[in-house]
Amino acid sequence: MASLHRIQWIDTCIRRGNYPNVDAIKEQFEISRRQAMRDLEYMRDSLGAPIAYCSRRRGYYYEDESFVIPGPQITESEQEMLSFLAAHYEVLAQHNRRTTGTFTELAALLSRLSGRPLNLSMKIHQIQRDGIIPFQAVARLESRDKSLNSIPTSLQPYYRGRNEEQAIIFEFYDSYEFIPALLASGLTFVITHPKWLRQKLIQYLDRMHQLHRG
Repeated sequence: MASLHRIQWIDTCIRRGNYPNVDAIKEQFEISRRQAMRDLEYMRDSLGAPIAYCSRRRGYYYEDESFVIPGPQITESEQEMLSFLAAHYEVLAQHNRRTTGTFTELAALLSRLSGRPLNLSMKIHQIQRDGIIPFQAVARLESRDKSLNSIPTSLQPYYRGRNEEQAIIFEFYDSYEFIPALLASGLTFVITHPKWLRQKLIQYLDRMHQLHRG
């Protein structure tokens, strides 16, 4: 694995417009040319850095300047929160054409920061291929939404009908995608089943509240 202080130095040089190259890294840290190349490959392949080589300047730069090196002190809880937010904005990107580009870029950034790859379409394909059985969720609508005639766009892929009490039945494979879709729907509801999903939704809302207060 690449040394953190070398990665930080390369990142700083790129952001300052210095266009660092393999020879500069090699001389700065007295390492081999191959090790310097491994550092750049690690940034590109493991950290998702949009590194590109400029032949005119003979050095490297970021094709996307919004890229951020993931912080080394991020906790597992913070990783989970960032992953939730990434999925949330990915869902919004799919169902809001006016802001698709912005939400997609934001989802990608949060996914990189969380260290957990996000590719909803690829995940769905894998689930279908492997024949994984979905979870079932039951949601009771609050009074103002009980006369709902159509299911919001973000929830349509999960909708499976209603039960005898007119509660809505959903099927999902990943709560990291389903919960953001629920919140993006704009409905007021109570998850009646399963309990673990209701608890996860409460935890998600608590973290969102803490994030906004911070």
